[in-house]
Amino acid sequence: MSKKNVNQKLLFYIKYRMTDKIITDKIITEVTLECLMNKENYEKYRLKTREKRGTINKKDKKFYRKRIYDVTKKLLNPELYPNDKMNVTTDMQYKFETYISSCIEYFKMVDTSDILQEDYKDFLEIDVKNEIKIDENTTLENADQLMMRSIKIQEPNSLEKFVKRKIMKPLRKEIPPQQKDINLKDPILKNKGIRKKKNIMNTYDKSSDEKK
Repeated sequence: MSKKNVNQKLLFYIKYRMTDKIITDKIITEVTLECLMNKENYEKYRLKTREKRGTINKKDKKFYRKRIYDVTKKLLNPELYPNDKMNVTTDMQYKFETYISSCIEYFKMVDTSDILQEDYKDFLEIDVKNEIKIDENTTLENADQLMMRSIKIQEPNSLEKFVKRKIMKPLRKEIPPQQKDINLKDPILKNKGIRKKKNIMNTYDKSSDEKK
């Protein structure tokens, strides 16, 4: 290896370690502020920093778009690029893994919801209108009779005064709710929601056509 290549690698390593140290210092600062600051002031600080971080320049996004795609592919499938290993900071690696984890959790939530909704797709929706029918011929006396229930008290027999009767209702057998088995590893869910590109034929489509 030439002296020039060694110097370039050494320079890259120094820059990488310095950037990594700056990011580590930021994490330490965040933890310190969270533990020592007042809750209200810390929430205000978080909102301000979140607003600053959340705004992404559209021109920068367009300018770095191809490089973002390239880095994402290499971080997602590093085994496909053995000769082009990505040297990213620990903060970037952590955020990428957090993003992937969030995507997986979101896909699982959507698939679970869709599978459960399949059981209710044949149910008819009943349009219930909460309308109260008012009879114009109803008088105040009739309204009072409807509101007030008349109770007639009958004197019990002498024997019934000492005997207490209890009517036992038959116990209804309760059916416990059953948990539905949801297969989130179904091959159908692998490419769910992905549009096929035109003029590009997948290997799966080729094999299915050959079987036909």
